[in-house]
Amino acid sequence: MMGLKPLSPKILPSGGKSNPFTGRALAVGLVGCVLIALAFPYANLVVRATRPANTSLPFGTVFFFFLLIAGLNPLLRAVRRTWGLSAEELTVVFVMWLIATAVPTWGLIGQLLPILAASYYATPENKWQELLFAHPPRWLAPQDPAAIRYFYEGLPPGRPIPWEAWRTPLLCWAVLIAALYLVTLCLMLLLREQWLDRERLTYPLMRLPQAMVEQDEGIFPPLLRSRAMWLGFGSVFFLSSLLALHYYFPTVPGVRLRYQVALPLREARPLRLWVNFSVLGFAYLISGEVALSLWVFSLVSALHVALLRHFGVTFGPPEIYSAAEPSVAYLGMGAMAMLVIYGFWTARGHLTAFWQRAVRGIQRPDEPAAPRWVLGGLVGGLAAMAGWLRLSGLSWLAAAIFLSGAFITFLALTRSIVQGGVPVSRAALIPQSLTIYTLGNRAIGRAGLTSLGYSFSWTADIRVFLMPFASHALKLWSNLPQRRRGFTTLVALALVVSGVTATGMTLWLAYTHGGVALSRWLFTGCPTAPFRYIAAQVQELIPPNPTRWAFLSLGAGLMGLLTALHYRFLWWPLHPLGFAVGCTTPLQDLWFSIWLGWLLQTLVLRYGGLRWYRRCLPFCLGLILGQFVACGLWVTIDAALGTTGNLLYVY
Repeated sequence: MMGLKPLSPKILPSGGKSNPFTGRALAVGLVGCVLIALAFPYANLVVRATRPANTSLPFGTVFFFFLLIAGLNPLLRAVRRTWGLSAEELTVVFVMWLIATAVPTWGLIGQLLPILAASYYATPENKWQELLFAHPPRWLAPQDPAAIRYFYEGLPPGRPIPWEAWRTPLLCWAVLIAALYLVTLCLMLLLREQWLDRERLTYPLMRLPQAMVEQDEGIFPPLLRSRAMWLGFGSVFFLSSLLALHYYFPTVPGVRLRYQVALPLREARPLRLWVNFSVLGFAYLISGEVALSLWVFSLVSALHVALLRHFGVTFGPPEIYSAAEPSVAYLGMGAMAMLVIYGFWTARGHLTAFWQRAVRGIQRPDEPAAPRWVLGGLVGGLAAMAGWLRLSGLSWLAAAIFLSGAFITFLALTRSIVQGGVPVSRAALIPQSLTIYTLGNRAIGRAGLTSLGYSFSWTADIRVFLMPFASHALKLWSNLPQRRRGFTTLVALALVVSGVTATGMTLWLAYTHGGVALSRWLFTGCPTAPFRYIAAQVQELIPPNPTRWAFLSLGAGLMGLLTALHYRFLWWPLHPLGFAVGCTTPLQDLWFSIWLGWLLQTLVLRYGGLRWYRRCLPFCLGLILGQFVACGLWVTIDAALGTTGNLLYVY
């Protein structure tokens, strides 16, 4: 790697345009939002290839942006330099595309629509209709049996799509989703300065987009002129393409990237050794102690679960969408709660100043939104969500516990993403389980339990949710040299365009092809899992469970102890973040790739120092970009050839 130049740390040139809100930037951004909302559901449901929006830095968005910075923009700059988009304009475009990606598939619409039509799976045998669907208000889900059946089985020839059956429930759910997104955005605006300027979190997933938007006097951006980047890009692109070609032509040698080792216990437990090159690249970009803690606590959690099962120590079956054992899930939830509480305590000085500016009506030039607007939106959004949940069947107390669990999970996972570079998220304990075992099922009632079942669409299988996307967008926004305002308008525009387009596209695909013929999970597993779980809760007596809260308190206490050790003793090697998220499913899957990134970083720093660490940065960005572009290219090829199921592993 001798002679390979590191990327410049500068993100935006000082001589860029002062106003990023040009008409062409907004036009490109809006066209991309529509394209994302159309293409991603199609790739997910029809092509059934590698999922383009399954992580907090989606490969589909990066692939589209790569086509822009490597193809269209250089072509325009070659014809006339001023025709190309500036770095500031590219930032606006990527922010819009990034926000738009949080909606179409796993982030919201792909799960919401099948769950709303889950009464399709009600049968005389499971008694879901009388146990569950007869109790909540009718506006909560479509009521037309034919519209629901055709959603899953496809329309008969000549029948129009029954848009009318979806109008009322979608409008009602739009109120909740708007309030959810408002609270999410306000929380990230509230914590923006604390995370960016005071704690200086690394935002490792944004290192690649930052390098991609950088411009100088050349036709191509500096990233695409780096030999180190192309070395990493080419190696991963080649391996990923071998996997794709092996699917088409079995004689082409494949590359095995996933292994499992059985732990030598009475009940065999697999230890996953999965190689994910993008995760390896992200792990190289974070601090060594954070990377070390992520893989160490993942192993500790895996061994914890294995030993508990080996000796038969448990107090219930595994919770749905949660960690493998209830004890581990509640320990993790307690740790997440302490992570969030300590984060707000650390930010008390910033929050006090923010409150004072809100009272006085002061907005600093570098703030994307007025503090008064942020606090008002936060309070109003939470009130609207609580009121909506109350109308859907939950009591005020149940709604408060549920929302507390949901936003603790959202904030803790967002922190793990922006500080730890973990691209995929999953709750340690979903808020539905927390609510049920806190109050008991009789106190919640059947209508409330069914409402919790519908809420799985935005709080359970949260591989993708808006909060980390909003935090990442604010990180990119902070790089703009001038005019920081207008961020909220841009976000709202991207969300509305993406949400409306993706809803129409998903409904059209379902009624045209039949949902059960599109995706086995999204149209079978996803809508049935919540109500199988809720039906089981309805049919047995579940009192409040203090044992589970004891484990939650223990997790919070251990997290507090690890936090104290981390901040009081310089020699302490483990960051507490790893304990909070080490038990979650993505960390259990990806710990080995994180270990590889940590090992590479450790060896480079030890034998090459900071100089070689910086020289290797473009190589690691190339690993990420190579995997993302390969996945995007092969999804496009699969769609063109009509091939389905060619799943290249990202996550």
